[in-house]
Amino acid sequence: MVTGAGSGIGLALVRRLRAGDIPVIAVDRNECPIEGVWTIRCDLADPEEIAAAVARITGPISGVANVAGVPGTAPAATVLAVNALAPRLLVEGLLDRISSGAAIVNVASVAAGRNTQPPESIAALMAVPDSAGIESWLREHPIDGPAAYDTSKRALVDWTRALSGALIPRHIRALSVSPGPIETPILADFTTSMGAEAIARSASAVGRHGTPGEVAAVIAFALSPDASWVNGIDILTEGGLLATRSTSFPALKGFSQ
Repeated sequence: MVTGAGSGIGLALVRRLRAGDIPVIAVDRNECPIEGVWTIRCDLADPEEIAAAVARITGPISGVANVAGVPGTAPAATVLAVNALAPRLLVEGLLDRISSGAAIVNVASVAAGRNTQPPESIAALMAVPDSAGIESWLREHPIDGPAAYDTSKRALVDWTRALSGALIPRHIRALSVSPGPIETPILADFTTSMGAEAIARSASAVGRHGTPGEVAAVIAFALSPDASWVNGIDILTEGGLLATRSTSFPALKGFSQ
């Protein structure tokens, strides 16, 4: 099952999986255009629609990729609902249908590193059961859309790590993948919410932005049996962006131009 399969990284992942003749269920507001894919239309900001989508999916499920996400240009409640609550509701709802040996991959972001909420607030966020719970959390932790994006991704990384530990007895892996800026349809939204200069600096640091296919390749590997001993980690997929910001060591002579 792949969420966000109508465009961007999710679509690139479905294309890669179908090239390997792997059956895919797409969960998205829009139809996945890849032939042979069953799309379940679902607004991932609505827990009731998520529950209805889960009810339509039978098992066994060999992998779950929570790729769908909304940027910080959306209202904070929507950002938290889609990016943090929806993956948890989907996994909890489908858990009895996920096979032993399966993998759950949640797409987070390097933006998780900008989160300013303390661990106890993150834990409280990942315990909310519904939209009303998100609204209640926001009343106690008033943040705007861009900050909600950072927090949602931090929560997703932390929850994924906890999930991986809980699922070890069932032989189900869970890990996250954190891209940097990627050339997707919502890159313009990130330019708006994070600032054009910040996005441009990222591209300048590593030479370009990433492509959906490059991130999809990492997710596909994480889902596959080839990654059977990879569990409970966050895989940075950002072309070395964070490494360019390291200042702990002096420059290596002869390696930079």
